Amino acid sequence: MEKLTPKERMKIPRQKMPEQAPEARRRNFDEVNLGLPLDVARREALRCLQCAKPKCVDGCPVGVQVKEFIELIVEGRFEDAAAKMREDNVLPAITGRVCPQEDQCEEQCVLAKRHDSLAIGYLERFIADYEREHGLLDRYQRATPTGKRVAIVGSGPAGLTAAGDLVQRGHDVTVFEALHEPGGVLMYGIPEFRLPKKIVRQEVDNL
Repeated sequence: MEKLTPKERMKIPRQKMPEQAPEARRRNFDEVNLGLPLDVARREALRCLQCAKPKCVDGCPVGVQVKEFIELIVEGRFEDAAAKMREDNVLPAITGRVCPQEDQCEEQCVLAKRHDSLAIGYLERFIADYEREHGLLDRYQRATPTGKRVAIVGSGPAGLTAAGDLVQRGHDVTVFEALHEPGGVLMYGIPEFRLPKKIVRQEVDNL
């Protein structure tokens, strides 16, 4: 792992998200953002100042331990980074793409006072995609069953998040949905070039 001083970290520019070329994307509905390559993701993670009291966590609605999972990326411990992130967020491949980080965790980043904020959303997506692409989603063990049953009406983002959190606690959850596929606005309200439906299906299946 590179050992950099805070001043050296602040000199690293925010890494850019690779995108489809305009000439290509005007002919398809595929995802525009292509995701960070591994070396670029680690370079971006190096920008994190590892604050003693990280305000980015306060800015995250679900309280993801940003500091911890980003430091694990720097160390190349991607499996551990994914596990750390899923302790608080059961839909990271989705939130890494469509969550308004610029108004939440990234807005609270201390780098934003004088520089570009850390690209937390890009790193969240990177580690979620790494986990999926390397077949790591099946490694999580189910919690000890509590014997309690819970019904959730609606499979939108809130319903899926609640279901995931309850399953992690060992409860037997049934989600009811009126439409053909679960996901709510994730499936029916966000265009494919922003959030591919296959990503939604994979996250739902993983629950």
